[in-house]
Amino acid sequence: MSPEEAEFAIDHADAPWPEQKGNGKFVVWGPTEAGRLIQVIFVIKSPDEIEFEALTIIEWAELDEDDRILYVIHAMDLTGQMKRRHKKRLRQP
Repeated sequence: MSPEEAEFAIDHADAPWPEQKGNGKFVVWGPTEAGRLIQVIFVIKSPDEIEFEALTIIEWAELDEDDRILYVIHAMDLTGQMKRRHKKRLRQP
């Protein structure tokens, strides 16, 4: 799983995603750009909460102090059961 795949799934999430899970964590179930269904768990942090090594010099240079960073904790392919639940959930109003 690449960081780009996780970022794409977060950026293109359809309702009801993202879903708040407590302790500041959010979860998204959605497709990668290639169409693979994945789960991504992430938190939203301010730049002062991120370790310097977590970003490149260019990424640090582009940040403003008011920016927020999506920090991925976990990402995985959806299992067969999860895919069925995801499709059912998307059909609900």
